[in-house]
Amino acid sequence: MFLLPSRIRSLLESQGKVDSRLFSLDAELVTAIRQAAREQGRSEQEILVELVDAGQERVSRDGAAAACWDSLSEREREVLALVCLGQRNYEIAVALGIAHETVKTHLQHIFRKFSLRSKKELRLLLKDWDFIDWWEDSHQAAGPP
Repeated sequence: MFLLPSRIRSLLESQGKVDSRLFSLDAELVTAIRQAAREQGRSEQEILVELVDAGQERVSRDGAAAACWDSLSEREREVLALVCLGQRNYEIAVALGIAHETVKTHLQHIFRKFSLRSKKELRLLLKDWDFIDWWEDSHQAAGPP
């Protein structure tokens, strides 16, 4: 266990970012924090706070994206998955057996629900999601697009 210095623990607790005095950190992570602090001329505490902030931001962003995903219709999910798998609108239309204009309509709905404006923004937001496995699970007989 890695006991946080009282100053950093107090700072994190005051911001509601921790509810425990102990963090389990492995030696590799501690070494990386120390190395980053040396290289950047900053304290280990500053690096640790930045890591916690980045982790919280990621969790928050992923939670918001998951809520948006849950708000999509099944067809919108299919369109989104194919977009994130690099398919073009006409390829999506063929794969789903729908009109090209219908793909555009689904994309407008998706962009609105995610508060985004482009496929590029959508792909960037969901770059860590595994759409190949999702597609295969939800289209077992069809296989990948």
